[in-house]
Parts: sequence; C-alpha cells; structure tokens
Amino acid sequence: MKSVDPGILEQSVCFPFTPPKSAQELFFYPVWCGHYFCTDHYFMRRMSYPPLLVAFVRKGILRVEYRGETRRAEAGDVVLLDCMEPHYYHAENGLEFLYMHFDGSNAHAITRYIIETNGWMIQRENNTLVGDLLFDMVRFYQDGGVETGMQSSMRIYRLFELLLAPDSTPAMGEDPVELAVQYIRAHIGETITLEELSASVCLSVSYFSHLFKKRTGFAPVEYVINSRIERAKVLLVRSNDSIAEIAEKVGYASSGSLINLFTKRVGVSPRQYRVTHLSLREPAGFPE
Repeated sequence: MKSVDPGILEQSVCFPFTPPKSAQELFFYPVWCGHYFCTDHYFMRRMSYPPLLVAFVRKGILRVEYRGETRRAEAGDVVLLDCMEPHYYHAENGLEFLYMHFDGSNAHAITRYIIETNGWMIQRENNTLVGDLLFDMVRFYQDGGVETGMQSSMRIYRLFELLLAPDSTPAMGEDPVELAVQYIRAHIGETITLEELSASVCLSVSYFSHLFKKRTGFAPVEYVINSRIERAKVLLVRSNDSIAEIAEKVGYASSGSLINLFTKRVGVSPRQYRVTHLSLREPAGFPE
C-alpha cells in the first residue's frame, strides 16, 4: 500500500500487519514494514508508540532525536528505537530508507539490551545484512507473499542475531551461507529441498534464497544440482562404481536421471566423461 504521510514520494510502499493472538503471545511479529523515498518534508514525532523500530538508511540522511541526543544516520547506518520513549526523526538530502516496526514476547527487553550494548545508532560493517533482510521482507510482501507467524518471527529473530553479532566477518561455519553449503555437501546423496536448507540455518525461504544467491551467484536449487554433478565427476574418475551406483550416491533415484542432467549440463554423457578422463583404462571395463 502507499503511505499517506507528508513528504513520502509516490514510489514508496508500506505494509501493515495484524498478527493473531497466538503470535502476539508467543512470537516476535512485525507491525509495519516499508521502503520510503522521502522529501525533506518527511518527519515523525511521537511521545510514545508501542512497537519498536529498526531502520536502515540507503541514501541521504535520517536525523534522529532520541534519549537526549541528536544524530545523523547516513547510508549504511542502522537506527534502533524503543518507541515507547519520546522520539523525533526527519528526512534530509533525499532520504531513502527501509524500516520495520515490530513487537513480541521479550522484544522490548532484547531491544533495550542491544541499545545499551551497541547504542541506538549502529554503524558496523555487517549492517548491510540488516538492510538485505529488510529489503527482502518488503519485496516479499510487495510480491504478494504470505507467511506463517513462525516465519515472520524468524525474520525478527535473525534481525536480533545480526544486531547482537560481533562486528566482523563471520568465521567459516558460522555464516548461514557457509552452513548451507556444508549441509549440501553432507547430504549430497539425499533429497534436499529449499525448505530444508533454509530451516537448517533458521532463515525464511525467501530471505535465505536472496542471501544465498547474492553470496554464491546461484539459486540454492541450482547450487545443489551443480554440487551433485561435480561429485559425480569425481566418482566417475576416481571409482569403479557403475553409473547407477554413482547416481544413487549423488542423490538421484535412477541412472537415467543422472545421465540426462549430466549430459545437459556437461555436454557429454557420464560414460563419455569417464572415458575421456581415464584414457589409460579400457572404457569397456566400466559397468553401466
């Protein structure tokens, strides 16, 4: 929907939420989210507003007055406010920002802890991940997406995780994309669904897919297929397994499935690939 707030340009969008009672009692839940393009006439002043606020500045300046301070949030900065306290903010220099108002069980206590630990204006390298999360959320709802209360809650859980994480590049195995890659390698001989992959790293399907493709250049399903093909190449050259046995080891129910996909992706059949890469062996010595 379009915002009616003064100073909000036509291309801006926002989405309200009415969470069920169960979500309000058990989960974190969004109240509003949006992507705003602003003139310098945009402002907001409140003495108290129950939901919390997180905002990521993409362009321009968001000038914020909160807790006796006035600060200028610029591109890449995150602002986190407990809106039960008096606050005022307004746009400068062609402000563009993403935001979410949210609430839920213990959300205020966690937010206050983050503010006390990191401050209410957060300037860190991994802020871009917060921006990605908010952008993905807005795009998801803009495209007509529907998700469960638990899925919405996981977005906010991930937000808290990012805001509480040390300001450094995650170590191997701690990053959700690295964890997903490890999961694929460990389960290459099994059925791997997008839902299982996203659940394995505690992210929503939409946000996980966006993050994974941004980091690897491939959609998760494509990455799984490529991993199966690469594993099949290794087994073709380094084992005497039949094509049917290799198909089973890389997650395909039949040799026909592997042959068709391998030929399409690699340009030659698995048998031709084996023969080409094992010129010192007799091709006929390998079973089909």
